[in-house]
Amino acid sequence: MSNIDEQEFNRRMDFARFRTAQAWCTEETKEIVMIPQLAEAFARILVEEMYSPKLGCATTEEIIDELKARVDCHYSTIGGSHVVGK
Repeated sequence: MSNIDEQEFNRRMDFARFRTAQAWCTEETKEIVMIPQLAEAFARILVEEMYSPKLGCATTEEIIDELKARVDCHYSTIGGSHVVGK
């Protein structure tokens, strides 16, 4: 995850905790006792996934970094070595 400030991280975690807790509110799961440590772990995973570039919730900087990483490659052909990117 990119370098975000504590306030933004907490905002993301609050949302993820809310969504994670909803897993214990369905007809199939409402009788299961929530394990707080497990719920917190799922919330952290959710934040990591939700804000990664591949899911489209990334910041502009994260998307640009991802595109640069995908374009920055080195390859060789019979005619010589090539660099794409940067």
